[in-house]
Amino acid sequence: MRKSILLASVFALSACGPDFELQSEIRRVRVLAIKSEPAELVLDPNASQLPPPVTFTALAVTPDARPVTVSYALCRPDVNPYGDTGCPGSNGVELSEGVLSLADPRVQAILRDSFPNTGTGGDTPNFNDPAVQKALAQGIPLFVGYEASDGSGTPEGIERGVRRVTLRTTTAPNHNPSLTDVLWNDVSLSGPLPLASEVRFRPVLADGSAETYDTADGPKTEQVFYSWFATGDGEVKQFRSLEPVDGKPGDPTSKYETADVPQTVTFWVVARDGRGGVDWLSRTVQVGP
Repeated sequence: MRKSILLASVFALSACGPDFELQSEIRRVRVLAIKSEPAELVLDPNASQLPPPVTFTALAVTPDARPVTVSYALCRPDVNPYGDTGCPGSNGVELSEGVLSLADPRVQAILRDSFPNTGTGGDTPNFNDPAVQKALAQGIPLFVGYEASDGSGTPEGIERGVRRVTLRTTTAPNHNPSLTDVLWNDVSLSGPLPLASEVRFRPVLADGSAETYDTADGPKTEQVFYSWFATGDGEVKQFRSLEPVDGKPGDPTSKYETADVPQTVTFWVVARDGRGGVDWLSRTVQVGP
């Protein structure tokens, strides 16, 4: 009996296979990435004023290019970023137009609760306290919740999640990488692509996008990696790819199997530097004649 139940479960899962949504597919409202500019919230130890605001921008997409609105909030430090955060909502402070400013008293109240408890009392962290200094040097994680909606009110029309951003003291802040192009056959991707064929795409990074930074083990260079997405009936064969760096192997290209019927397809490639830096590019091309 147990064997029969197991086999029935396997066949049931197999029957659902064609409806399984791959990470690279766009079937609903999706937030493929959120970029913060600048890439992190930095307190310059030599500055006498607050850092400039951080602005968040979402790559929010749909299968048919319908508009999507995105709202943001700075979450309370005690929320579970992997559960139902209620942020945006009662567990966060709304960030108008996606802007996080340390001059905002509501943001300051959230930040106070994010600092280590030094037992000094009062509403302002003691920046001379070794515990506070150590935490800022290592970086304090903050979470920005988002809600993307196409206004339909359907489960497929809404996505909620969180984006982590770091608050730290440094004189060498991280920057976002910069994607400048996507190549097909060594030229800028413009199409048309052949039907029922495997094609290969290569992203192009601007010089200096992979930054070198100091670690406890010495200087390291960012290994930028990519995520690939597409609309239409084709299939992204390699969802992830990455740049080789410092002797580490890598291949930034991605393979894509085109559909066997003519259609218009939008591709997105998202670059991440592993330290909070993000950039992306999109290309819309014709498949087939």
